[in-house]
Amino acid sequence: MMKRTLITFCSLGCLSIGTLLGSSITVGNDNGANDFPFSGPFFGYAGTDYQEAYASSDFSGPINITGIDFFLGAGFTGSLYAGTYTLSLSVISSNIGSLSSTDLAGNIGSDDTVFEVANLKGSAPSVLTFTGTPFLYDPSLGNLLLDISIAGGKGGSTAAYQDSEGVGTGIARYQNFGLNNGLGYGLVTEFDSTASMATTPEPGTLPLMACLGLVGLLVQRFRRRRLN
Repeated sequence: MMKRTLITFCSLGCLSIGTLLGSSITVGNDNGANDFPFSGPFFGYAGTDYQEAYASSDFSGPINITGIDFFLGAGFTGSLYAGTYTLSLSVISSNIGSLSSTDLAGNIGSDDTVFEVANLKGSAPSVLTFTGTPFLYDPSLGNLLLDISIAGGKGGSTAAYQDSEGVGTGIARYQNFGLNNGLGYGLVTEFDSTASMATTPEPGTLPLMACLGLVGLLVQRFRRRRLN
């Protein structure tokens, strides 16, 4: 009975790392569509940096981010703002609604990690997907910041992607493409996770990994006793 209880306990604990092993989560609600950054800036704006901050409460647990998706707004077509896009992820301690709209570099966390560098051009796809170096995000450590810097940007037209359009408190944007920053603004974002752990597990995941090993050992001992 004791072994059965221990196996059940460990199994429940191990289920909590499901977000690490393969899932997706969508942050933000489709309340409209916005050109920034994939259709380019308003006239007179630099159009070189776009940031989106996500509240840690948007995530149920750690997630090994391997893909980031954005969705073209209903009824929109157009061409992408052509250029080299560098997507980086970092954990920040600041409240997502209190970041700077002028010192964008100062918003970035100390663990800033390049996720992907991509050259974009041509017609805007219905789903714009970036697949890069896995980033293990643990919401217990702070909020998540996505920084998108664009070099050599040119062109772009009406490629508006789904946006929260100022509604809600779990998402915020800061950028030099035009007006409106802060809470509720930001593209609807899907974070994808594949079934692969990080090379070096975070300390918080080690007890759960130990549970997996313990469950395996107990099952083997139980089988041996039945055979004997």
